[in-house]
Amino acid sequence: MTWWQLLSDWFSANEILLFWVGIGSAVMLLGSIAALPWLVGRIPEDYFNHPQEPTATPFEGHPLLGFSFHLIRNLLALVLIVAGFLMLFLPGQGLLTLLLGIMLSHFPGKYRLEQWFIRQPGILTALNWFRERGGHPTLQIGRDHELPKP
Repeated sequence: MTWWQLLSDWFSANEILLFWVGIGSAVMLLGSIAALPWLVGRIPEDYFNHPQEPTATPFEGHPLLGFSFHLIRNLLALVLIVAGFLMLFLPGQGLLTLLLGIMLSHFPGKYRLEQWFIRQPGILTALNWFRERGGHPTLQIGRDHELPKP
């Protein structure tokens, strides 16, 4: 039996699974399109003006709740990163899901990666277009010499 026949048999045996994966991909596509303007509007306008990442400490004074929040947030980010990677090869919004997972996670060098990303041609323009349409002020970015290099 050739690999093509094996693959064809697998698709035939998993039609229902593939149907629901397609439905899930369509829902994720529509959800990401709907959520993108809201998510971009939630970025503080001066977020990229700082030499170091501005940090928010949820549940300050409650170490167990703070740790739990941090753990759950990073586990969700890991799930999104893995799902995004898989969606690069399967139906779905792979790059958007990967980016969302990276933005949600917390790791050393993440802020420098975000600053590098925002400086790529067209990215800041596109984000500010979403912000203006949503009635939010445009994002400000610091000068290159003030920011660490990735």
